[in-house]
Amino acid sequence: MDKIEANKTFGFEGVTAPPDVPPPTYQNTVAQEEKGTLHHSEVPVIDGRGSLNFADILKGSAANPLSTFEKKAALINAELDQFGFGRYQLCIWMLCGFGYFLDLAWAQGVGLAASAIYQEMGVPEGSQGVIFSCANAGLAVGALGFGLLVDVIGRQWAFNLTCLITSIFGLLLAAPKYNYAAICGIYFLASIGLGGNIPIDATIALEFVPQRKRMLVCLLSLWQPVGVVFASGIAYATAAKYRCATGLPSCHDVASGAACCSVSSNMGWRYNSIVLGGVTLVIFFLRFFVFHFHESPKFLLARGREAEAIEVLHKIAKFNKAPPPTLTVQHFAEIDASSSTYTNDSIAQNGNMTSIGSVIKRFFRNFRGLKGLFLNKLQFFIFCLLAVAYMGDYWSFNLAGSFLPLILLRNNVSNGQETVTDTYRQYVYIYLPGILGAVLALFSVQLPIVGRKWSLVFSAICQGLAMAMYTQVKTTAGYVGLNAFEYIMQTYFNAVLYASAPELFDTAYRGSASGTLSCLGRLAGIVAPFAGQKYLASNSSGILWLGAGGIWLSAFTMIFLPVEMRNRQMF
Repeated sequence: MDKIEANKTFGFEGVTAPPDVPPPTYQNTVAQEEKGTLHHSEVPVIDGRGSLNFADILKGSAANPLSTFEKKAALINAELDQFGFGRYQLCIWMLCGFGYFLDLAWAQGVGLAASAIYQEMGVPEGSQGVIFSCANAGLAVGALGFGLLVDVIGRQWAFNLTCLITSIFGLLLAAPKYNYAAICGIYFLASIGLGGNIPIDATIALEFVPQRKRMLVCLLSLWQPVGVVFASGIAYATAAKYRCATGLPSCHDVASGAACCSVSSNMGWRYNSIVLGGVTLVIFFLRFFVFHFHESPKFLLARGREAEAIEVLHKIAKFNKAPPPTLTVQHFAEIDASSSTYTNDSIAQNGNMTSIGSVIKRFFRNFRGLKGLFLNKLQFFIFCLLAVAYMGDYWSFNLAGSFLPLILLRNNVSNGQETVTDTYRQYVYIYLPGILGAVLALFSVQLPIVGRKWSLVFSAICQGLAMAMYTQVKTTAGYVGLNAFEYIMQTYFNAVLYASAPELFDTAYRGSASGTLSCLGRLAGIVAPFAGQKYLASNSSGILWLGAGGIWLSAFTMIFLPVEMRNRQMF
């Protein structure tokens, strides 16, 4: 079969592009006249020139020539589209959503329990931030480590390991007595599992949902505000209720018999950790024992395991009660025979993960596979832009979280948290509306002209405006309302960013790229509070402008994002 005939058969022959997309980059994958019974996706495949010019950057129409792998992946996309958003996809979406849920549930839960830990352990004021520094370090390590690992051992094992690690060390968090260093160390280890959740879960969801339903990955971010509200409720029922009277010193620091904060009178924060650890363990149980997760067909294809990829498609079809796929290994062989010279298939490897030694070898070999990310001009340009976007995002909300309460206090603005009940009620008012941000993302990424690119720009600008407006807050109502608006925009931006970043990279290094971006963001979040300290010392509102500037920088870089994925397939 020659190249022209193969392109006709497999749906890669070009037709006129839609009016809002410049020709001749689009290829027709709509089933015009199916050759035999082979399916085609309704979403266009783009076969670009590989050039990167300013016009393509602004329009988001840049594209590389199709590789052999991408032509094969388009056939897998077509089969998944035929299955639709069935039972298997719904289960994947829910279980990935639980990963998003855990990400902020743990951050909120431990944050609310921290004051009780400090009191019982007798932690001096200068050391109280260590637990959060350890958490951020663990999140960074987890994002990078699991991002690389998911491209080595596969999506299946990494999907389960993140929750298992978090649940084990999360439950152990309740064990130490008068040992703050042990608590910080255990929370660091728990955070390694948490750090891998979002980059892995977004990657997995994208590789299983139909091409026309990829916008549903944005909706995964609604689980984050739900996690915050859930953790606030658990902390209200445990850490806030079963704790020492305020002002009592640690029993570790006073003589025997003196009134003090003892372990037995301060069990609430331990109950809080046990509940969060138990919920995480239940999620691991659902992922590993209840639901049978099959390895991603695209990952198997990228590793040269084509027969296994087709076998997985048959299993998904059976679970969805859909007609079996028509794709065969012979179709892949025909593409190989007619493939062009451009290819990025150099890291494909046969064989399964058989031993720890082979996993370690593949882990380090994966760094060589990343050369496709750094040697490909378009992919490297996208990675650099997203790196700035991630760092600006994490920089911004970490500055707000660290210093906003102190700035309001200095300006004599009450936050309305006079009682414990008031405090927890406000968490609901501020964070629950964040669900609207995920819903906004769901709809805006589908709009013509707007898509992913301009959704990112708009939401980042609004988030920065909210931070800048904090300088004008004079009332409690203004504080709560503006905080809620800022969180809606933050969720909106993150929903689009977390869902669209993995779309932009090839399957071979999608997890590695997403994990590295998340790691860079976490590192920026660690550095941000140190950068803001001098503004606090000088009684300046410069912290807020520093935070707004970070997210505005993200908005500016997204203007130059050269690829818009709204109406093109993801490989």
